[in-house]
Amino acid sequence: MKTNTGNKIGKISEVRPWMKYYPEELHGTSAPKNTIYGYLKDTCKDRLDCVALHYYGSDITYRKFISRIEECARAFTAIGVKHGDMVSMVSVSTPEALIAMYALNKIGASLNSIDPRMDTESIKRMINESNSDVLIALDIAFSKIKAIMDDIDQRHIIVQSTWISLPPVKKLLMKVKNKCKIPYSDTIVSWQSFIKNGEGINAEEAPYVGDATVAVTYTGGTTGFPKGVMLTNDSMNSVAYNFIYSGLVYEKGQRFLGIMPIFSSYGMVCGLHMPLNLGLELVLIPGFVPVTIGKLVRKYKPEHMISTPAFYEILIQSKEVKNMDLSFMITLGSGGDSMNAGLEGKLEQFMKEHNIRYPLAQGYGMSEVSAPVSFCVDDRYKKGSVGIPCVTTLVGIFDPETGNELGYGERGEICISGPSMMKGYFNRSEETDIVMRRHGDGRIWVHSGDIGYMDEDGFLFVEGRIKRMITRFDGHKVFPINIESLVSEHQAVRNCVVIGINDRDHVQGQYPMALVELANGSDSDKICREIFDICNARLEERGKPVAVVSVDSVGLTGFGKNDYRVFEKGFENFDYLAWQNRCV
Repeated sequence: MKTNTGNKIGKISEVRPWMKYYPEELHGTSAPKNTIYGYLKDTCKDRLDCVALHYYGSDITYRKFISRIEECARAFTAIGVKHGDMVSMVSVSTPEALIAMYALNKIGASLNSIDPRMDTESIKRMINESNSDVLIALDIAFSKIKAIMDDIDQRHIIVQSTWISLPPVKKLLMKVKNKCKIPYSDTIVSWQSFIKNGEGINAEEAPYVGDATVAVTYTGGTTGFPKGVMLTNDSMNSVAYNFIYSGLVYEKGQRFLGIMPIFSSYGMVCGLHMPLNLGLELVLIPGFVPVTIGKLVRKYKPEHMISTPAFYEILIQSKEVKNMDLSFMITLGSGGDSMNAGLEGKLEQFMKEHNIRYPLAQGYGMSEVSAPVSFCVDDRYKKGSVGIPCVTTLVGIFDPETGNELGYGERGEICISGPSMMKGYFNRSEETDIVMRRHGDGRIWVHSGDIGYMDEDGFLFVEGRIKRMITRFDGHKVFPINIESLVSEHQAVRNCVVIGINDRDHVQGQYPMALVELANGSDSDKICREIFDICNARLEERGKPVAVVSVDSVGLTGFGKNDYRVFEKGFENFDYLAWQNRCV
C-alpha cells in the first residue's frame, strides 16, 4: 500500500480525519461528569416505568431497578462498606449483580468482579489481592468459596442465587433444581437477608470523581496471571456516551440481548452499562452457552446485540434460525476479537438471506480502554475495516521501534488515548507502565499490541497481534488473520486458526500452519488439500501455510475468542514436510 504523508498534513491524531462523520457540535465533546450511578439515574428519569431488565419472563422497570439499587446501597452501608472500600463478587450477570455494581458506586466503593469459572487458586488470589473483606458469591459456585474459606478472611459472605428475580413459578422450579447446601451463619447470609438488614439505614451518595475505580475486571490471561483492569466513572460513561453518537439506529425500549458477562470489561461496559444508558430493554442471560445463541435470538427477538466473531459463526450454523426472518434485528455488533474477512463474508450473506437490513456493526477495542475504540455503522463503513474511532477517542499509529507517529496507510502499532482508558492494572504498576506510556506530545497512550493502519478517511484496519505475528527464518512477518480470512471463505470451514510451527530446515524462525474445524460429514483430507491448493494459488509466496490440518474443534476461551494457544505446544514441531508429501 502506498504510504503517505503524515508529515505534510500533520499527525493523524491531530488532524482526526474521522471527525468529519460527526456533527460539528460534537468536536471536542466529552462525556457528562457523573458517577455511573448518577448517569444511569439521569438517562432514565423520563423512562422510570419502562422495562430496564427482562429476566426469564420477569420485567424490572427502571423505577424498580433504581429502588433496588438504593436498597442495596443501604444494605452495604449497614455492614460497614464505605467510600474507598472494595467488595469482591464471584458471579454472573444477574439482576442482583448489576444492582450490587451500581449500589457500590453510589456509596463510592468498588466492585472486584471475578469469573466463577476460574479455578479456586485464582479466585483466592484475586480476592486477597483486592483486600476486600466482603464477598458476594453465586450459590452454584459456593463449593469453590468453601474450599478457600480459611484463606480469604471475609467479614461477610453474601450468597446470591440466579433465581431471586425470577417470576414465582420459575423461581420455585429453579430453587428445587439448583438447591445448594449453604452453611448460613452470622457471617454467611443470603442476598435477601442482606438486603433486609439495610432497612432504615441512610446511604449517602458519593460525589463524582472521574478516575475513581468503579470496578476491576480481569483480562483473559493470555500471558501469565490475568491482570485486573481498573474501570472508572469516566471510562464507563464515555463508552455509553460514545454509543449515543455512534450513528446506530435505535429507539428507546427496543430489546438488547445481554449475553456478555459482567466479569469482562466488554460485558460490563458494552453489554450492560451501555444499553441501560441508551434506554434499551436489557435481556439478561446470566449463564450464556454459545450453542444456544440461535435459540435465544428466536425466543427474545432482540433488535440489538453484541457478540464475539466466534459466537456469530455459531449463529450462522444454528438450526433455530435457519429459515427465520430476522428483519427485526437492527444491530449486530461484533467485537472482542478480530473477525477475518472469510467469516465477515459469510455473516454478510447470512444477514442478507435473513432480511437483516443494516450492515454488520464491526468494531475494535480492548479491555484497557473499556472495550470499544472504533466501529462501523451504516454509511460509516468500509469492508475489512473496524470503522472510525469513537467520538471521544483518539487513535494514532506509531512505529513500534522509534515511537514516531506514522502517516496514512503506514503500518504500525495502534495506540489509543481518551477518557475511556483504564486507570491502570490493579496492583500492577510496572505492567501498567508498559501498556500506558506518556509520549512526546505529553499525552498518555495505551499501546494495544496490535498492528494496523488508518486510511485518509479515518477508517482503522487491524492486521493482527504483534505477539501473534509469525516471523520466518528470513525475517519476513506473516499475519495469521490474512490466512484465516482466505481459509474461512471455504464453505466447509466452520472455524479456522493459524499458528506458528518451528522451521525444520533452519535454526530459527517459524512457518504458518492452518488448523480448521470442518462441517459435519466433510471429507477432511480432501477439504484440507483443497484449502492448501487455494492458499498456494492466492497467497503471496512467503505468506502461505505449510500445512492445513483438520481438528475436532477450535476451542474458545472463557471470553469467546479462538483459543489458539492450546494448539501451539502440541503442533510446534509438526512434520509439515511429511504432510506435504502425503498430499502430492
